[in-house]
Amino acid sequence: MFYVGKGRGDRYKAFHERAYEAEKIREMYDTDVRFVGTGLTEKEAVALESKEIERILNETNDRLTNRIIPFFTERDNGYGRSPNTPELRFETAPHFYASEIEEHYYGTESRPFDEVTYENLKAVVFITTNMRDEIDTIYGGNLGQYKKETEALLTAHGNRILKTKYAKSVTAWIYIGDDYVTNYELDQKQALERLGRNVAVYHLIDVWKLLREKFGDVEIVTEEDLLIQPVHSRVSMNKIKNLHNWEKGFDNGHPHWEKGDKERKAGHLKRAIELFDKARYNGYDAPALYNSYAMTYRKLKDYDNEIAILDEAITRGQADKVKIMKWKERLSKAMELKRKQMKNGGK
Repeated sequence: MFYVGKGRGDRYKAFHERAYEAEKIREMYDTDVRFVGTGLTEKEAVALESKEIERILNETNDRLTNRIIPFFTERDNGYGRSPNTPELRFETAPHFYASEIEEHYYGTESRPFDEVTYENLKAVVFITTNMRDEIDTIYGGNLGQYKKETEALLTAHGNRILKTKYAKSVTAWIYIGDDYVTNYELDQKQALERLGRNVAVYHLIDVWKLLREKFGDVEIVTEEDLLIQPVHSRVSMNKIKNLHNWEKGFDNGHPHWEKGDKERKAGHLKRAIELFDKARYNGYDAPALYNSYAMTYRKLKDYDNEIAILDEAITRGQADKVKIMKWKERLSKAMELKRKQMKNGGK
């Protein structure tokens, strides 16, 4: 049994786009349909569907492709890492993994990351998708330090960090987490179509190990080392209006941000900052505001304020790991520019 569903009339014969894996199995194998109950009300059908899913997951070894499953089941549906995928370990690169469904029905196997060669680190892109809680196992809860050290070692020796995955000059993708092996295959197909070649795929841990072995320790610049002294007219966090009412803050602050971003794009940077301050004061707390702030301060070469506002963005945006990672990347670059500015006498 690979799918449990409900419907009216001949719906069971139709193609269902949202049941992608089930349809793929129907296409590959000789399958059939068994009716568990008929002539039911909607409420009865939902209850029976849930009961049958729970029975299959608790009493059989069948892999269901249903995305949503009842809460009280002893086994998950088949979308997790297959049992044959190597376990996650500290300071060890994981594998691109196959789900239980992929392994059981399609014979898909997990795939290790490529072995790192320094020559392929000339122009890299960090891949931040699929960053789940499991990455804490790999980095011991200290991902930021590993990434900072890797970035510092790369840039210190002339390697470039790109933003676009399919940039013509890209030499490697460096994954922070992991991903389905099928997604890896799709990405490589895209690379072949768009770049005319495949791209080396490395894991951050392996790159970090190679760079440490090749170059040794690296000095990481902290904000304390840089004596950050931002001068601005922003109100303190505790004086922000609608601090705990996101919707009202959005309604009252968004128009100011919108006007400010138009001023930024027109090159009126100081006026833009004034409007961003108004948006923030009225409770606007969206990533767009902090992105606009950071871009404007970077253009002004006001790295003190860029660092300060990115710190605030990271503090207020704790729920979104991907955005925080991007802000931390920008923060590292701002600190590097601040350090160079200090060496050049503040210019």
